[in-house]
Amino acid sequence: MPILSSSGSKMAACGGTCKNKVTVSKPVWDFLSKETPARLARLREEHRVSILIDGETSDIYVLQLSPQGPPPAPPNGLYLARKALKGLLKEAEKELKKAQRQGELMGCLALGGGGEHPEMHRPGPPPLRAAPLLPPGARGLPPPPPPLPPPLPPRLREEAEEQESTCPICLGEIQNAKTLEKCRHSFCEGCITRALQVKKACPMCGRFYGQLVGNQPQNGRMLVSKDATLLLPSYEKYGTIVIQYVFPPGVQGAEHPNPGVRYPGTTRVAYLPDCPEGNKVLTLFRKAFDQRLTFTIGTSMTTGRPNVITWNDIHHKTSCTGGPQLCDPSSLPFPWLLPFAQFPLREPPTPLLWEPPNWRGPLPNCSAISVSPSFNLALMCPA
Repeated sequence: MPILSSSGSKMAACGGTCKNKVTVSKPVWDFLSKETPARLARLREEHRVSILIDGETSDIYVLQLSPQGPPPAPPNGLYLARKALKGLLKEAEKELKKAQRQGELMGCLALGGGGEHPEMHRPGPPPLRAAPLLPPGARGLPPPPPPLPPPLPPRLREEAEEQESTCPICLGEIQNAKTLEKCRHSFCEGCITRALQVKKACPMCGRFYGQLVGNQPQNGRMLVSKDATLLLPSYEKYGTIVIQYVFPPGVQGAEHPNPGVRYPGTTRVAYLPDCPEGNKVLTLFRKAFDQRLTFTIGTSMTTGRPNVITWNDIHHKTSCTGGPQLCDPSSLPFPWLLPFAQFPLREPPTPLLWEPPNWRGPLPNCSAISVSPSFNLALMCPA
């Protein structure tokens, strides 16, 4: 069976006994895969999930979802892909029914219409009487639309409705359902309200709502200087941009983990090459700092000490050495700047899968290059 791509419907698809399976009516799946293959391909890339037709009956397909692409797999990847699959199939079912209604209308017009008043039709078949009603250039009746999908068995329909009524945050039945405008994911009103107070992004897909503002202490400063004598690997013909982040001691506020508890001050230093790409990244870093996104207060990953200022997944080069050894400089002329230099200045965020030594973030992996799912630097710049 061929491997296809991912995303979903309430009436056209429903969950089987396994969390990675979806049951879908054959007419709906055939309509979706033939009419909008580009949407399926896009969903496969976004969710890094493929769909295998694992079984079928005369009326339905059983689809199995499986991770696709290099590890690590996104958190809740299969669950999100399954929800997306059901949503897309629901749209396809509506489009299929609309096409069927249009086909029936054209058929009635072509045959003369007027089913409610048969006495108005004279004896004898007038095959060409309705020809002027057809679109210009039409030579016959439109092809009949695909048949309506058969009704789902009661058990499968109940499972689909149960999945749709479950809040992904509290995992209970949705109370006072609220659906996000951009991504159409639904939650309990109380659950999503509290979640958006912590982070203005959908807990399911990570899509941002409004301007992203962090909880970085407000008493910090970002100092930038340039040193023409300091050279970075692979950028020896440029000088170096030196960034100093300075934070005095303070007290945690209401947006921090432990309000009222003191935190110590700290100073952090980072480096960028003084080249066009480096200055582009510097602009992004300034915007991140102004929106209080560069740092947060939490537990240090290196010392285990709580209530300290820590990096907040916006990755900086904190040493002048290290980095180019990981990748061939001839194939990657900007081996540690490339993730930012090539990143498009708009949504959507994608996982950061490659980072050099002394870079605060995931382990190195030269197979792919993009930006962290927890924060999208490019969202702060105009498209």
